[in-house]
Amino acid sequence: MQVTMQMSSKHTDYYGLKLIASLGLLFLLLAYTSFYLMQNYYSKAFLEYSLSGKKVYFLESSTLKSMYKKNGMDYESYSKRVKYFKELCLKNGYESIGIDSDDLEDLQSNSKLIALDMMSLSKDEVDEIDSFVQNGGHLLFNFTSGFLNSSLVYRNEHLVKRITGLTLDKKFNTISYDKNSTGYLSTKLLSPLTTNLPKGQALGLTIYDPLPLFHTPKSLTADAYLTNWSQSNYMKMAKNVELKKEQSGLVWHGYKKRGKWIYFSFPSYSFIESEPAFYANMFKGMLSYLDKDVTPVIYPYIDASNIVFVSEDTEYKYKNLEQFYNVAQKHKFPVTAFCFAELAEKNSKLMEKVSKSKYVEIGSHSYTHKKIVGESNEVYKHETVDSRTLLKKISKQNIYGFRPPREEIDEKMITLLEDDGFKYILGAGENFLTPYYVDDILIIPRHGTDDYSYLINLDWNGTQILEEMKHQVHVITDLNGMYTMSTHTHLMTFASNINIVDNFFKYVKTQKELVPMNGEMIYGRVGTRKKLSVQSSQTAKKIIMTLKNDSDTEVQNVHYRLFVTPTIKLKDIESEIIGISTQLKKVSDEEYILIVKSIKPRAEMVLFVNYDKNN
Repeated sequence: MQVTMQMSSKHTDYYGLKLIASLGLLFLLLAYTSFYLMQNYYSKAFLEYSLSGKKVYFLESSTLKSMYKKNGMDYESYSKRVKYFKELCLKNGYESIGIDSDDLEDLQSNSKLIALDMMSLSKDEVDEIDSFVQNGGHLLFNFTSGFLNSSLVYRNEHLVKRITGLTLDKKFNTISYDKNSTGYLSTKLLSPLTTNLPKGQALGLTIYDPLPLFHTPKSLTADAYLTNWSQSNYMKMAKNVELKKEQSGLVWHGYKKRGKWIYFSFPSYSFIESEPAFYANMFKGMLSYLDKDVTPVIYPYIDASNIVFVSEDTEYKYKNLEQFYNVAQKHKFPVTAFCFAELAEKNSKLMEKVSKSKYVEIGSHSYTHKKIVGESNEVYKHETVDSRTLLKKISKQNIYGFRPPREEIDEKMITLLEDDGFKYILGAGENFLTPYYVDDILIIPRHGTDDYSYLINLDWNGTQILEEMKHQVHVITDLNGMYTMSTHTHLMTFASNINIVDNFFKYVKTQKELVPMNGEMIYGRVGTRKKLSVQSSQTAKKIIMTLKNDSDTEVQNVHYRLFVTPTIKLKDIESEIIGISTQLKKVSDEEYILIVKSIKPRAEMVLFVNYDKNN
């Protein structure tokens, strides 16, 4: 009996040891699994928020306070502006914390610091902020940061120059808005800061103070520019002198060693007094960019960053359509001819020839080219529906586009066009960079420029006209917008002027970033792009990108620009779905292009972009 009990005791001891060992292994397995999940699948933002919350620090500079007090300035108004931005931070999920200059050295790396309208900063403050950024801090600042000491004396070694490398333009230095110089803020579509501003609308910029004018070095690219209303030229100064691209920057982002920064050159009150909703969305994009090591942005036209759209109003001197057709054929340049239906019927042999071209799309320019808006229902129907019926019969093409006479459009016309099967309208001069929808009709905006204004304003000088067209196409497409050029059969496609169109087509085909498309192609691209979306989150090892296609068709060669903090090095891509073909192209340490070969209809896919982080 005694022996049996000893054996039972030993058996019990072994069981206890095995249980402890099993629990230990289970604990290690759970710990490893948790660590692996946190490293690879738990959002970096979620972890940061769960540990310490999302915080933004606002600098409260003693030097700035001294400047306001010393010069009898209204510090209360300044405080109200700062309060407005703190409320914007709260709306976007960030806690705002004010810090004194003495606390700058205690800020941890990756902290977000906002320094608004810091006109006056001491040398020590500039040094501390610079050190903060170099050690991995994230800085959002603006206007004349550190330009002045407390006695309003200019300091050459200011914060803007130290952080960004921007230098005041030697020719203008500053500009003041007056009746001779009106500027609009135009944002790039392919920018990590403008993801909440999809239309690319030029907006007014409220300025009371002289605006510093910087020269942008080649190492930087501005995210927003000073342009005219139609965004076809940069802002013009007095005496009709247009600023150069390098002089026109308003907003920039960049990096300095381990840190990142955003700078905008106008005062904070512009956010509040210009277009508050627009600027609030821009501020939201700025905060999001400071939070992320990688910001993905879809190309505005799927695999094209910008588009050139050339059309012809085929009306008086109708036979000149053949010359427009010839240059399109010669350069394999997709174009649209908006035809006056009554004249198309009288020139049926020419229409038959042109309609066979794969480069010339036929659209409607009404039936008789008469006024439509405000007329009877019979006129509306005859000029729109009947014109489409006749042009389809003559051209053997499906007619999708309409170019209204006199550029007059109303809701009644849009409804009639939509019901009859039209897909898009070439609109009037507008300040949108991209097409937009009214109901289910796409409006392709013009940029206030057609051959009439070119010819008249430049006194029919072909050389000057061509150079101006080249200039305007780059101003608009540098913003990732769509350049629209409207010609007429009795103007630029006339025999003596067609060489201008010929040379322009030749030039566009030499520029890889310029993609010519006709109206139907644009309609298809914009409609498809509208139904694509991307969301991203970040773990300690991966960027997780969720791509959606809400359309009923498969989309191919979808391009994404990935804006990357240089401390991140992208390695490769994995997909949760087997067989997904992707390509990752490195443009620079700060930019990559991701190409997804195909996204199925009504599909959602998750991509894992693996990366290493440099110390």
